[in-house]
Amino acid sequence: MKNIWILVVVFALGSCATPSSDTELKGVGFFTPDPESTFVTGSDEITDLWTKYLDAHNNQDLEAIKSMSADSIYILGPDGSETRTKEQQSALLEQWFAAANPKWDANWAMPYKSLPGGEEWIISGHAVTETVEGEESVTLQMIDGEIKDGKVHQFFVYAAKPPSRDTAE
Repeated sequence: MKNIWILVVVFALGSCATPSSDTELKGVGFFTPDPESTFVTGSDEITDLWTKYLDAHNNQDLEAIKSMSADSIYILGPDGSETRTKEQQSALLEQWFAAANPKWDANWAMPYKSLPGGEEWIISGHAVTETVEGEESVTLQMIDGEIKDGKVHQFFVYAAKPPSRDTAE
């Protein structure tokens, strides 16, 4: 009986071993443009950076946002609009902050890493509340963003209106 427990412990410990490099990891999922790509869970350092990025947006701190954005940031908005520099991003945000005072409330986030390339991404869901002429409206957003060298390099915003309470019941 003792030998069985030793085998169980050995197999359990062996199954918990972490591969020594990304090339040994087998990820999950797929990316159609690159059939070799798969994904694994990323680092919470990416989550922390994203949280600070949202905080800077909520505080309307354009300088902090610019310091966390890559010079040639690429943003694809939910309406198909494209932003290609942090100066363009800053100008758009300045107008949006003045017009609607948007506030982001993150509901979830998950950092992930692509294999074999090692690109770091975060996907997260937010409720964005805007106030225009005293009227509040909420939009649900999902953002998929790439982080490179400690900066937000690009992100894609998907948006939808939440269901009305009548249809949610």
